[in-house]
Amino acid sequence: MRLTLRQLEHFCAVARTGSISAAAAQLRVSRTSVTEALDTLERISGTVLCHRSKAEGVVLTASGEDFFIRARSVLDQALDLEVPDGDRQLGGTLAVGCFRSLAPTVLPALWSEFAARHPGVTVSVTTGNRAELVEQLSLGILDVVLAYNLHALPGLGSARLYDTTMYALLPADHRFAERGRAPLAELAAEPLLLMDVSPSSDDILSYFAHHGAAPNVRMKSPDFELIRSLVARGLGYSIFIQRPRHDVSYEGLPVACVPLDPEPHLERASIAWSERRRLPAPGRSFVDLAIALGPQVAPAP
Repeated sequence: MRLTLRQLEHFCAVARTGSISAAAAQLRVSRTSVTEALDTLERISGTVLCHRSKAEGVVLTASGEDFFIRARSVLDQALDLEVPDGDRQLGGTLAVGCFRSLAPTVLPALWSEFAARHPGVTVSVTTGNRAELVEQLSLGILDVVLAYNLHALPGLGSARLYDTTMYALLPADHRFAERGRAPLAELAAEPLLLMDVSPSSDDILSYFAHHGAAPNVRMKSPDFELIRSLVARGLGYSIFIQRPRHDVSYEGLPVACVPLDPEPHLERASIAWSERRRLPAPGRSFVDLAIALGPQVAPAP
């Protein structure tokens, strides 16, 4: 007995959705067809690929997670065979992950340009913290991930979009806004509205600790725009890496982006993919586009 691409497609749909019913609905086939595909693949591979229960749905075993990665690679290569070299009319799907605070300033330009060039590709987007996104990338749930300092992580291939650094976000009338520099020793006593998304929060707190300062944390939130709006209202300051092109909050109130003193180390915004599987044609095209548009989506100097 030999496995088929259809069986692999059914298995990958179950792995992505975590449910036989959801996979059947996505593929527009019967639940019986999906179940038979799982049973057949387990017989062929001689191992249990997943645990099935009504309460928890379908959970991949360790063998199943490895099989999922290899199955995705086989399906990606099969899809590539359907696209002649030089043919720009790509099809299929592309799953993109993006660090939460990076997404509003990077994804709109990349997605719209990619959609204009490759209208036949169905794009899905997931936002989250870096650890979550990298895990989904390693499992084959995501094709590419946009985040900071991905080049430092093992098992990933990556390409640089741009380099930037942390800065202080202050109310427009703050005294340091007029000085054009925010000394950490003085800033530490003021209320900090901390961007609570890993690894941003760790980087910020490490910056304080490295220079022997202790921040006065007033609030923690994963919401980038909420913090910007609170800073604009004079309720504290924050430290960010990502900087929108316009220094105003959602309410239209001005904020000031001021360099920190001492100057923090550089942070690299990059796009990454798993080295454990061959990146499909839509993913390769998206990477090329991201590199080309890197200077356009980079923060203002």
